[in-house]
Amino acid sequence: MSTPFHAFLVSTALPPPKLPPAPRPAGPADRAAMPPLVPVVLSLVITAIGLSVAFARFFPITGPAQPLPAVRFTNITEQSGIRFVHHAGAQESPTTLGGAVVVFDYDNDGHPDLFFVNGTAWPWEDLGAWTHTAACTLYHNDGTGHFTDVSQAAGVDFVMQGMGATAGDYDNDGFPDLFITCLGANHLLHNKGDGTFEDVSLAAGVAGDDHTWSTGATWIDYDGDGLLDLVVVHYARWPEEVPVAMAFSIADIGRSYGAPTGFIGALPSVYHNQGHGKFALVPGAAGLRNIDAQTGMPVAKGLAVVPVDANGDGKLDLLFSYHTSENALFLNQGDGTFRKLAFGTNVRREGAAAGVASASMLPLGNTADTDERLAAFQSVSALDANKSTDQQLLLRGKFGAALLDYEFNGHPAVFSGNARAEPDVNKFELGRDFSAPLELLLTRNNHWLPAPAAEGGNWANAIVARGIAVADIDGDGDSDIIIAQNNGPAIILRNDQRSGLPWLRLKLIATRSQPDAGGARVEVRTPRRILTRTVAPAMGFMAQSESTLTFGLGEDTRVQKIVIQWPSGQRQELRPTAINQTVTIREP
Repeated sequence: MSTPFHAFLVSTALPPPKLPPAPRPAGPADRAAMPPLVPVVLSLVITAIGLSVAFARFFPITGPAQPLPAVRFTNITEQSGIRFVHHAGAQESPTTLGGAVVVFDYDNDGHPDLFFVNGTAWPWEDLGAWTHTAACTLYHNDGTGHFTDVSQAAGVDFVMQGMGATAGDYDNDGFPDLFITCLGANHLLHNKGDGTFEDVSLAAGVAGDDHTWSTGATWIDYDGDGLLDLVVVHYARWPEEVPVAMAFSIADIGRSYGAPTGFIGALPSVYHNQGHGKFALVPGAAGLRNIDAQTGMPVAKGLAVVPVDANGDGKLDLLFSYHTSENALFLNQGDGTFRKLAFGTNVRREGAAAGVASASMLPLGNTADTDERLAAFQSVSALDANKSTDQQLLLRGKFGAALLDYEFNGHPAVFSGNARAEPDVNKFELGRDFSAPLELLLTRNNHWLPAPAAEGGNWANAIVARGIAVADIDGDGDSDIIIAQNNGPAIILRNDQRSGLPWLRLKLIATRSQPDAGGARVEVRTPRRILTRTVAPAMGFMAQSESTLTFGLGEDTRVQKIVIQWPSGQRQELRPTAINQTVTIREP
C-alpha cells in the first residue's frame, strides 16, 4: 500500500538523523564502483523534496473537519410585512404540489421583490368566494427586508389554479417580465416599467391551451440570438373535446391523475422569441423529447426544468424532473436543438424519489467545469435514495431545496424543505400529513450532514414546504430564505449566521448577448483558490432565487482577480477594490 501524501510531507519535516563522520573524498576506484542509478535516484529525491515543499506551500495540510455551526435563522415573517397564504383549492394531487415563489427586482431599485403564485377552486366550481382570498401576490421590498403588497396596483392579482412562475426580460427593455403556469391557459405578464404589468399571453403566442396542466418553466436564450426563449413543462393534458371535470372521472372513476385514459403526458412547449413581443412554438420541442419506452408516449407528470451548464461549454443545458419517473438531462447543441444524455437503462421508479442526475448515472465528474448546482444536487440526491419509502415522495430530489453559501467558505449548503407529496396519486388518502421539518445540510469530508439549529431557534419546524428561494432581502450580504407552503402561509427566514468570513456578490449585465448573461462563467481568484460559478436562472421546484452570485471567500481577505467568460465569447478581467460588497459588472 502506498504511503499517503500527507504522511510523506510529515516525514520530511522530522529532525534529521545524527550524521556519521564526513567520508574521505571519493577516488577513481570509488567512482568506478558507484552504481549507475545513484545520480538518477538522487535527482528524483531532490525533485520530490522540492515538490513536497511546493505542495506544502500552496496546498497546506488540512486539519480535522470543522465542527458544524449552530445554524441561526430567525423567522421574521410577521415583521417583514408578508401576509401571503397559499390556497390549494382542492385536497388531491397535484393540487398538493402547488406553492411557488419568484425573487426578482421588478422595479430595478436594487432590492429583491417577491411574487407568490396562488391556487383556487376547480374551474367547474364557484370561484366567487376566492376572488380576494386566493389571488397571486406581489410584494415590494424597501431594501431593509420590509415588504408592501402592491398586487392590485401592479395588476398581478390573478385568481387561478396556479402552479409555478419564472421571471426574465424577454424584450430586453431592462425590466424583468413574469410567466405564470397553471391549469389551463398560462399567463405572460409584460413589465411596463412603471410598476405595472400587462397580460400579453395571447398576443405573444405563449398562452398554450385550456386542456393542459403546466408546472415548471424557465427563460433561457437557448439559440444564442440575444433574446430569451421560454420552455414550459406540463404535468398532464387531456383530450380537447373532453371537459376537465370529465377527464378526472374517466381516469379512475373519481379524481385521479395516473391513468392514461383521462390524462396523458405531453412534450415541453418551447417558444422561440422572434422579437417585437412575439413567440413561435418550436416543432418537436427543439429535441426535448423524453419518451416513455413502455408506452411510446411522452413522460408524464413533469415538475420542474432547471438550466445548468452540465459540460462546461458555456451553453445552458436543461435538467427536467418528474413526479414518478427518472430525471432527464438534455445537452444544448448550440444550433437551436437539444440532445438527451443517455444514462443507460431507463428504469421506472413509481412512488419513489428519482435522484437528481444521480452521480452513479451521470458520466460527468465534479471538475472545475461542472456546474456548481448540478454537482451539489448530484451528491445530495443520494440521501433521497436512502430515505424513499412507499409512503412518501421526497421532493428534495425534485428541487424542493435551494443552494446558498451559508458559511461563506466557498462551499454550497443545501436548504431543504424535505417536502412530501403523494407517491401514488391513484391512492390518495385524505387527511394525510404532508408536513416535514426544515433542514440545512453542510459538507464535511465530502459528506452532507444536517446542521443543528441554534438554541432557541424555531426555524426548523415541520411545515408543508414547496417553493424555496434564497435572496439577500435586507442588504447585509448573506442569503435569506423565502418559503412558499402548500395550503399555508409563506415564511421568511432571516440569515443571522456569525461566521465573520468575507464575501463578494456579483451582478452581471451582458451587452453583446441577452442582458441576463445566462451561460457566463465567472471565476473569483483568491490567493488560495479559484471559485467558479455559471450564471443561469436560479430555478428550483416551484421557485426562482435571485440572480446575483454570492462568493464566500473563506479565510482569504482579498480577491486577486475576477475573470468572466461572457456568452458572446469575450473574456474580461478586473480587480475589485474591496470585498464585503455587491458589485455590478457590465460587459465592455
